[in-house]
Amino acid sequence: MIGPLTPRRGDVRLRDGSRVTIRPVEHDDKPLLTAAFEELSDESRYRRFFTPVRSLDAPQLAYLTEVDHHDHEALLAIDMDTGSCSGVARFVRIGDDVAEAAVVVVDRYQRRGLGTELLERLATRARQEGVTRFYAVVLAENREAVALLENLGNVTRGREGEVLRFDIALPETGAGPTLRGLLRAAAAGLLALAHRGWTYDA
Repeated sequence: MIGPLTPRRGDVRLRDGSRVTIRPVEHDDKPLLTAAFEELSDESRYRRFFTPVRSLDAPQLAYLTEVDHHDHEALLAIDMDTGSCSGVARFVRIGDDVAEAAVVVVDRYQRRGLGTELLERLATRARQEGVTRFYAVVLAENREAVALLENLGNVTRGREGEVLRFDIALPETGAGPTLRGLLRAAAAGLLALAHRGWTYDA
């Protein structure tokens, strides 16, 4: 069920003039997510999930679409001309005020400003639901990404095995320069914003 604070939808014009509608995910969006996932290149999948992911099965699709819009929020970007899914942003609460966040943009829609639009709306939804921090994860051996994250400021670093975790405080409004910096790094393939952005391992 969509909660009272959940945005119904919002139309956005991207930098190249194309238009998308950003709205909450619904139970019957499984075919849209399947098609969007299949459009991701092998390289895009690996860079974001740290492991090859070939397809989404029924339990994964249920996890990704049957969300409560409180502890688990997901926003879809839908191309207004084709009706296809061009990107997804989601957060999954892992503590009282902290959530794992992920933004994935289909390859052919990258570098148009869609990721930033999704992240701004995701940050707004997170604040409405009492989330004050997002976190990002990166392989410790990825020195370029580690250096970038450490230079962003306003982050706290920890380690979980081979993965470094970076906690990012949400600003009072918008996404802020730290989250935008993370998004640019993700778009460049330097890091994934989360492990569970598409697949689940809870």
